[in-house]
Amino acid sequence: LSLQVFHGCWSIQLLTTLHCVVQFCSIIIVKIVMIDAYDVLNVSFDADEEDIKKAFKKACLQHHPDKQQTNGQKQDDANSKFNEIKIARDVLVDPDRRKIHDTFNVDLGEEKPHEEIWTMGMTAMLGPLAFFCGKTFLVRIVSWILSWTYIGYLAILLCIGVAVLYKIDFSFRDISIRSEEGQPILLITGVVFFLTVLHWMSQALVDTVCFLFLVTQVVEFPMLIQDKKIGGGVLVGCLFFGWLLQNWWLWILGLQVLLLLTVFVAVITASQLVNMWMETVRLQHGDKLKEWRKQMRRERQKLQDEIADLRRRLHA
Repeated sequence: LSLQVFHGCWSIQLLTTLHCVVQFCSIIIVKIVMIDAYDVLNVSFDADEEDIKKAFKKACLQHHPDKQQTNGQKQDDANSKFNEIKIARDVLVDPDRRKIHDTFNVDLGEEKPHEEIWTMGMTAMLGPLAFFCGKTFLVRIVSWILSWTYIGYLAILLCIGVAVLYKIDFSFRDISIRSEEGQPILLITGVVFFLTVLHWMSQALVDTVCFLFLVTQVVEFPMLIQDKKIGGGVLVGCLFFGWLLQNWWLWILGLQVLLLLTVFVAVITASQLVNMWMETVRLQHGDKLKEWRKQMRRERQKLQDEIADLRRRLHA
């Protein structure tokens, strides 16, 4: 009797263990099945756009969140599955995105890698450099205009006029020149007056101010004020270059434009090289990856069949 009881308990324990193993393997298999867009939509690796649309419609009807809630599935899980189906459709209907997916077995998003290279180059290099070149050109235009004698006199008269308006607290459309809205006018007036006076004193001082302005576009101005050593070194350097490069501004602008064009060509070249490299990888390894996927799908199907067989044995 004791042996029969022991044998019965051992059999129950074995069945319980097998049941846990089956449940665990089922979870793993489900996760492994959803490794790529083809598995999500359950289509062949050579499926055309029409097959993908049909599979997408079928998957949406089967896994819609409203329908899954009635079956007791959690809202987050249902939404996650539905979003996964939509992403899989987006990947497979976009030819370029599908090529990347077929080449690397991953989805890199809507933006193509070579487009990302271009965006990064524009954001990190071309944009700031073009902005700096534009400011250099603007500074030289303003300095050149103020170097004309009659323009200088006119600028001084305008500055005097603004000073008079400030004295009488002039207002226009309820905006006072002494208010916060009028501060840009006062700032521009002060800069114009300062540059005009410097032109009458020395061209080297004007160039020093221009260099100092360009330096503040790279280094924050408060840091130059707070650190006296750095500020003094920058000022001395600007004085030296202002004296040394008085008649070389066209060359400076030309070098900046040349650098801008060089970076532009480099970014385009890098973008095209990435595109060519990805196409080469696809041609060399695309078929191998497809065969590997087919093999993985066969193995998964084999495991699923074994699990189904185990389940049938447990319930038998």
